Amino acid sequence: MARPPVSLHALAAARGDVPADILLKGGRVLSPTTREWVTTDLAIADGVVVGWGERDAHEIINVDGASLVAGFVDAHMHLESSKLWVDEYVKAVLPNGTTAVAADPHEIANVAGLEGIRALVDAAEKMPFTFGVAASSCVPASPFESAGA
Repeated sequence: MARPPVSLHALAAARGDVPADILLKGGRVLSPTTREWVTTDLAIADGVVVGWGERDAHEIINVDGASLVAGFVDAHMHLESSKLWVDEYVKAVLPNGTTAVAADPHEIANVAGLEGIRALVDAAEKMPFTFGVAASSCVPASPFESAGA
């Protein structure tokens, strides 16, 4: 799905110039960098997390120790290896926290060419999901390859 640009309101809330729309108070936030759970508040504006810690907000929701985790990103995947098309893949992974992927569709490209890649991109744009499509690294397949792709 094409993401709209971050709004000016969200940017202003991130800077602390205006109150956030919502403050999730007292949550346990996972820091993937440090692999620690941090008890803090999360500020949200226009549906985007704009900061953490003590912030002003129009609405405060006490989440009292609930675990808050940003969506996971699968940084390298092959959709065709899942044996699912985009819509079914998203149905399978989104409920488990994966909200974005970087797909390398080399088998789709080798079998269906540019038309297959366009079909993948068109299907991905309709999903409530960030679906990045990488330029395939082995298209066309090497004549010396025997992987079956």
